[in-house]
Amino acid sequence: MIGWLLVVPLSICAAARAARLEESSSLLLLAAGLTPFLGLPALVALGIGLWYHRRALTVVSAATAGTMLVTALPGLGVPAGARPPAGEPATFRVFSANLFDANPDVRRIAEEIKAAAPDLLALQEVNPDGAAALQRSGVLARLPYRRTEIRGGASGIGLWSRYPLAETQVHQVGGMPLIGATIILGDHRLRFFTVHTVAPLGDDRPRWRAQLRWIDQAVRREGGPLVVAGDFNATRYHQSFRRLLSDRLVDAHERRGRGWATTWPRGHWLPPLMRLDHVLVSPDIGVRTIREGHGQGSDHRPIIAELVPP
Repeated sequence: MIGWLLVVPLSICAAARAARLEESSSLLLLAAGLTPFLGLPALVALGIGLWYHRRALTVVSAATAGTMLVTALPGLGVPAGARPPAGEPATFRVFSANLFDANPDVRRIAEEIKAAAPDLLALQEVNPDGAAALQRSGVLARLPYRRTEIRGGASGIGLWSRYPLAETQVHQVGGMPLIGATIILGDHRLRFFTVHTVAPLGDDRPRWRAQLRWIDQAVRREGGPLVVAGDFNATRYHQSFRRLLSDRLVDAHERRGRGWATTWPRGHWLPPLMRLDHVLVSPDIGVRTIREGHGQGSDHRPIIAELVPP
């Protein structure tokens, strides 16, 4: 009985994934986000089936565990070189973080930003109080170029840069602002988007899918080097997000073989269980390092990526 209790819900999740129905309910979306963890209980059910010679349980558990493994492994990624040019390559550092609208003390994240010394700072859930706290901390002083859309609630967003910005735009997508800009890195130019989608819960699921579809269409229109960073409220195990991972964009974590790194939820009794935050890059941009920060006061861990322009 225990084996069946373990494997039946997982089999439903696996069948939904095979039928491309993993976005048909909030519960299935949550399960899809936890894909790297779901193979273990299926293996436990397989062990129970083998130990007690339960053929049906063994077959179903083996099929489910195999499906979960095949689904999860591509998300790990494979370490790849940063593709530096001859000599010592120039790099630029991106710090992307969801500040959390209810953050009681933004100064702690400001200290983390200061220690990371980013060249590009992409922040989500930036309300007027949070923006003022960042300004008072002095962390924005070395980032003189900016495009922001500061709002109350969770929809505020901002991009700060050590390098000049050109062609900046704020796009309204499904009621949420997204920022696009051209970053002028000396002789290099690249397009940069910082994004924040709604959480795919209840009636917001169609809006979440529409936002990811808009992002996909926007980046496909971009022809040069490209970085897209932010809180996507999605993992690579969600169909709508996987559309972004095509010839146009790759996940920076996966480029370093760290695709199973997690960023959410932070600050609860559970450790972070999935990565809703991403730095996506076009294949011509190298990924030298990528790591997760602490994110004190937020419910997300930041991402700090050191990238190499083409």
